[in-house]
Parts: sequence; C-alpha cells; structure tokens
Amino acid sequence: MDGAGNPSPPAQAIAPIVQPATIFDDEDRALGYRGVWQHQGDLQPAHAETISSARDRGAALELVFEGKRILWFSKLGDNCGRAEVSIDGGSPQIVDTYCSDDVWGVCVFRSELAKPGKHTIRITVCGDHNPRATDTLVFIDGLRAESVSPNNPSRRGP
Repeated sequence: MDGAGNPSPPAQAIAPIVQPATIFDDEDRALGYRGVWQHQGDLQPAHAETISSARDRGAALELVFEGKRILWFSKLGDNCGRAEVSIDGGSPQIVDTYCSDDVWGVCVFRSELAKPGKHTIRITVCGDHNPRATDTLVFIDGLRAESVSPNNPSRRGP
C-alpha cells in the first residue's frame, strides 16, 4: 500500500544466495603453526574463549582455505607488534596490531581474492613494533574464509 492506501500488485522478494563462511578458531587443526606460540584458554573476550600469540620473529601461521575472501581476527593492545600477511606467496602486507587499549575480536586484515578457489594465507610475526608499543606480540583469534554469492559477486560485508 502506498501513503494514500492504494494497493500495489504482489511482488516476489529476491534475496541473494549466501554461501556460509568457514570459521577457523585459533585452535583449529587446519591452522599450521610454526615457531613458538602460546595458546591460552578461559579468556571470555576471545572467540571460543581461546587465543594464540607469538612474539618471536619468524613465528608463523599458515592456512589453506577455500573461498574468495579471507579475514583475520585478532586482539589489539599496547603490547602488540607487527606481522606480515601474504596470500598465495604474494608480496606481504604489514599489519600493525598496536592499540593503546585492549580491543578483542577485531578484523585486522581482509583480502578480496581475484578468483574463488583454494588459497593459502601466511601470517608471520615480524618481531618488531611501532615506537608506542611495549612488546611484539601478535595474536590469532581466528580466521574466516568466505565465498561470494554467484548472483551478487560484489557483495561486501561480514
């Protein structure tokens, strides 16, 4: 009905086809950790109450996933450092996880890939930090791989 009370003919609502995301918690066996990582539990602000962290240069996490988009969720804090993130062996991007406050469950990296399919993400601890940070910790709370709807390939958002 419009504002004057005139009815319109019925119309079918068309919704996008949404593919479910694949969530990889920091304790997921699909994640390949290299180097020294600390795995903590019973942390209520973390996803599934667990989080993993490393501070040593070269400690890395690698994940092979299926999709067109990948997101990395972390914890930010005043003791957090930098990490390099590369997709499929490409040029790394630097992610600085410093924040003056503790912020849990934040997406610190997102990549939209050229083609859907099997990809590899690698997160490597740089072992350094910006001048305001007090340590070099890098946290992994989880990753999320997403497919893009076939009838709406430009769809954005979580």
